[in-house]
Amino acid sequence: MSKIRFFLTEFDDFELAYFSKFKLPTYMKVTQSKIKEYLAERNLNKSKIDKLISENPKSKLDDKKIRCPRCYSDKIRVNSVAWTTTGGGIGIADEVATWDGVEERVTYKNEIICDVCDFWLEDPNQEKPLSTSKKVIYGMWDIIIGIFRN
Repeated sequence: MSKIRFFLTEFDDFELAYFSKFKLPTYMKVTQSKIKEYLAERNLNKSKIDKLISENPKSKLDDKKIRCPRCYSDKIRVNSVAWTTTGGGIGIADEVATWDGVEERVTYKNEIICDVCDFWLEDPNQEKPLSTSKKVIYGMWDIIIGIFRN
């Protein structure tokens, strides 16, 4: 069994629906075709995927687990990462991390990402991939700031 197939067998139909909508396009074409074959084996076509996403019963769960706010899965990945964007923040944690950096010590924070739909619950270093609309807005903002700096 391939790694991707093994990974997908751990998802229920609702999770697979969110995975196919949000994370499938991030894979290379060859892997995408293997994933699409698996979705077909599980009888998940476009209309069924849309239906599963719209009626997701996990959205009503209150089981105190950490869940993704987009797909409500509890398949969450937590990575401890070196906190690099400490400058300019407000709060004691930012101040301590900045001084730790001056003294060449590393401050770690949790980066929390949904394994199902790739939603970033916590992104301490602001590394989350931007949507196209945000890229356009940030690009325009950079142009405006550049005009005022000159």
